[in-house]
Amino acid sequence: MGGNAAAAPRVAVRVVPLFSPEQYASRGAVGSMVPASGSTVSRRTALLSLTHGKLENSLLGGKPGGKPLISLGGPSAPVMIYVTLPPPGKHHNLDRYPIAILGGGYHGLLLSSSTHVPGLVSIADVAPTVRSLERGTKPILTSRPAGDAPTQLETMNARLNAAHFARKTSNRVLIGLVFGFSALAWLLRSPLFARASLLSIPAMVLASAVASALHLEHAVAFWSGAIALALTMPLAFGARTRRAFAVALAVLLGAYTVFLGVSPATVSLAALGPHPEGGGRFFGLTNQVETLLLAPALALGALVELPLLAVVALASLVVVGWSRLGADGGGLIVYAAGFATLGLLGLRGRVTFARAALAGAGVIAVGLILVGLDALTGGSSHVTHAVGGGPGGLLSDLGHRLHLSWRGIANKTDHLEIAVVSFVTLLVLAVLRPRSRTLDSLLVALAVSLAVNDSGFDILRFGALVAIAVFTWSRTVALRD
Repeated sequence: MGGNAAAAPRVAVRVVPLFSPEQYASRGAVGSMVPASGSTVSRRTALLSLTHGKLENSLLGGKPGGKPLISLGGPSAPVMIYVTLPPPGKHHNLDRYPIAILGGGYHGLLLSSSTHVPGLVSIADVAPTVRSLERGTKPILTSRPAGDAPTQLETMNARLNAAHFARKTSNRVLIGLVFGFSALAWLLRSPLFARASLLSIPAMVLASAVASALHLEHAVAFWSGAIALALTMPLAFGARTRRAFAVALAVLLGAYTVFLGVSPATVSLAALGPHPEGGGRFFGLTNQVETLLLAPALALGALVELPLLAVVALASLVVVGWSRLGADGGGLIVYAAGFATLGLLGLRGRVTFARAALAGAGVIAVGLILVGLDALTGGSSHVTHAVGGGPGGLLSDLGHRLHLSWRGIANKTDHLEIAVVSFVTLLVLAVLRPRSRTLDSLLVALAVSLAVNDSGFDILRFGALVAIAVFTWSRTVALRD
């Protein structure tokens, strides 16, 4: 394993022409490097990311601010890092580039604590690694022995490409399942299909992880949909009581949590999940998956008795916010707001301003406590870093997220159109009567998500999708929430 703290060697970083991992595999450790965050990359932005040790999304220009952490070139050193960068000009951010580290005990396959995918490296990992190696502290990039590292990299890249090209189709399969079951539920007044409309959401997310675990690289969307159907229908048929339906939801959510904890790389290489090839999020929960799983999590909370609601809420917050699983700071606040609203609406008596204010304060307090506990137990993520920066750092991070969120909506005409339709759909569902405690809690959580997360387009389109499923379930099933 690379990065011996006692050695503290000098390190040199060199940008070299495109090379094959086989060229250095026998003398050091190799990996595949993601050169940017967002849909596009240029050589200029990649150089800045390399020397500054951080990324800026291409929607915001792709140029990280601040001072560079390292310089490139120089004489040979005990530890040599060789990287290839994109060619001049602007390109789609789909290709990954080779990186090799020689010396310092590096052998086999590179490991990154920021990606959690063996062999996959972010360009922003290089500069902090250089600084750590020269200071004698543990670096972001380490390594592990590998019998055939180049072949393992080839397999990992093939799986990343398969997930990327299956993503749009997988989203359409998910939308088709939810709309299809919802339509059948309304046409037939069928509680079975109403339950299926809600269960199909966590089932499809879990099915995508299962397909990734099976290393399915062809017809990913088809197999994910088939697995989701195989999970949904038996559970929907058997979940005819509140308790049985709660158990069905808990099984699907719990199984996905196991994947997050036991094999984060499997989730990262799934079609529904992080987008490692885009450099934005490499592991854990994306805003898409966070939004998709919000509805079944709140439905589970609404189905259990009030004392168990706290258990469901706490478990959900840990999964979303813990750096070893979800590491989604915005999601932590979103889920806390949703469950606080669910609990508030479940109390006897009307909702008062004082009760709402107390719930809001509780959401902030719980979020800060969980992030603090995560940091104290050795957790490290963008969440702990933002909170560690104090109120100024939090406000700056929030402003950056809002800017990026808006750019993601307004950057493309079709995104803006879909966002508007989704927003109108949520408004219509918000005014319909009779009220549903689960739907109201979901709508509050989605409003919070739009304020604290950086993917407004995904929040709106998938938020409208899951809201339709919750609306169908709460109106059609005899056992109302």
